[in-house]
Amino acid sequence: MNQDSLREKLNSIVASGLTAKAIAKNIGVSTDNLSRFRNGHICLVADDADRLKAYLDKVVIPQ
Repeated sequence: MNQDSLREKLNSIVASGLTAKAIAKNIGVSTDNLSRFRNGHICLVADDADRLKAYLDKVVIPQ
């Protein structure tokens, strides 16, 4: 998954109700870096992107 697709998935999940702060805490990334990533200001390093992808793949938001 490329960074843009990962960003879209992250923003979709945050819009569904899971907080970015909780995601950052669970994957071990600072909330500042995750916020910058969400807003398109930075790209995540490969390890952080992999952890974020693995976490988001497991997230299920009830409808």
